[in-house]
Amino acid sequence: MLKFVFTKTARYPGLEVEHYQIMRNLRTLLVNFKYRGFLMTLLGLAATICGKAKIPFLQEYRFNKQNLRESGLDTDGIVEPAMMDIPDEFRASACRYEAASDYEFRHVLERLHIDYSAYHFVDYGSGKGAILASAARYPFKSVTGIEISGALHQTATQNIAEMKRRDMIRASSLTSVHSDAASYSLPAAPHVIYVYNSFGPEVLQEVLDRISEDLCNVTEPVYFLYNNPMHHNVLEERPDFHRMSKSFGGKWLIFVRPGNSDEFRKAG
Repeated sequence: MLKFVFTKTARYPGLEVEHYQIMRNLRTLLVNFKYRGFLMTLLGLAATICGKAKIPFLQEYRFNKQNLRESGLDTDGIVEPAMMDIPDEFRASACRYEAASDYEFRHVLERLHIDYSAYHFVDYGSGKGAILASAARYPFKSVTGIEISGALHQTATQNIAEMKRRDMIRASSLTSVHSDAASYSLPAAPHVIYVYNSFGPEVLQEVLDRISEDLCNVTEPVYFLYNNPMHHNVLEERPDFHRMSKSFGGKWLIFVRPGNSDEFRKAG
């Protein structure tokens, strides 16, 4: 038990970066209270405990079930790379699809303290669009997902249509693009970049090179939100990006390319 509390571990070795799980769990609890409220958080905790004890009680209140009811979108499930319809040359670097936590993302994003209307948002490896839906809550200039799987991209497109139908979008535009990450060109403007361990280090390096090339003349800060940062060393070895903070016990790392103005706030 003490090893679990005081050392870095991975809940799913090989699929998850080592981090301080106790810190992640405590921060996640606080974030759930912040966005979900006291009652629904307690019900979610009770449902989790019942599930681990194999007691079929309150399971409709599990946090992922609450998320699906709140969004009304098709973002659930896990899709392994072997089941994805992607070109063979990208399969070795692909990682599985699994929706990220809406509340973790919103907490990290809001800690940047930026003017969303001055920024574009891009999610590399956007899957079914769970984080696109979260980012679209904010008045970004645009929210764009890049997804190499045609099936996942199609689901994201359907989710975007549903969000438009229900008037859930505050961003000026919201779209999913069927493309490999390194081929996508960014407009020369301030960006918030998001990656949920979508690919291996070689592709990540290519993506970062493309970001640096496309945004070389942008003077404002460029932010890189890295969820489950399995290949964080790729970013840490680059002179143009600097690590701002760790979140959720190191389950998230936030980097920034300061730009010429050097005006950015540190996220906690």
